[in-house]
Amino acid sequence: MSISNPVISFVILVWNSEEFLVKCFDSIIRKCSDEGIPFEVIAIDNGSHDRSNKIILDYKQSHPGVFDLITLASNRGTTYPRNLGLKRARGTYHCILDSDTELGAGNLAELLARFSTDEGIGIIAPRLQLPDGTVQNSVKRFPTMLHKLWKIPRICLGIKTCNADFYQDFPFTSERVADSAISACWFFRKELMQRVGTLDENIFYSPEDLDYSLRVWKAGYSILYYPGFTVLHYTQQITHKKPLSKTSQSHFLGLIYYYRKHGGWLIRPRFDTGRFRR
Repeated sequence: MSISNPVISFVILVWNSEEFLVKCFDSIIRKCSDEGIPFEVIAIDNGSHDRSNKIILDYKQSHPGVFDLITLASNRGTTYPRNLGLKRARGTYHCILDSDTELGAGNLAELLARFSTDEGIGIIAPRLQLPDGTVQNSVKRFPTMLHKLWKIPRICLGIKTCNADFYQDFPFTSERVADSAISACWFFRKELMQRVGTLDENIFYSPEDLDYSLRVWKAGYSILYYPGFTVLHYTQQITHKKPLSKTSQSHFLGLIYYYRKHGGWLIRPRFDTGRFRR
């Protein structure tokens, strides 16, 4: 069944994700079918070496016009591949979604309706739940470079870090405006990219979500944490488990680029849209 006018486009970056893809895709199909929401899935295979590409092709064949595949020969990070998917997306709403997720409890239509009730909302970040049932700390205050540097030796030594960018009263039980949200699941209107642009491709892996969150605020929009919709997230936290890996090094270089671009080495930025106050 081909969808000529999808309401929502799910843009999913895939890299060796064969153990998660079926659950992820089936959860989207189930949620959107139950609520009668026309949708499309644009999967970007980021140079996978497992069966990820074949799984996506199977869904594309069984759901023609609904599933789309962009194949890259090698791992191109997070920003360039996601931008390819975003530029192809046709939905009124877009959802950047990690491949190791499942849509869970909550009404998707009600979440999307929040954009109509307040045009100042740029990104809606749902509640992310880890496999053990705990709520992932997915929305944070803007960190300074000093906060980040303080964490490095403690992570390398395996010491539990005190995160100055965490909200002390998290997890929130009701809607709350936050500085930033991790990009495991973002909902936003297509028009947001016309004001803010696409992801910064000068950042290979991370912190592309921190950069985009700050740009959203600078454009006059806010980021809303929305606990009424839950997404199960099988996060791997590579940079914490392997602090000396190439991925972690890429993350550190991305942070240097972020602070050179936006500032905030010692003092965190603050914004007030006039509608929300922290």
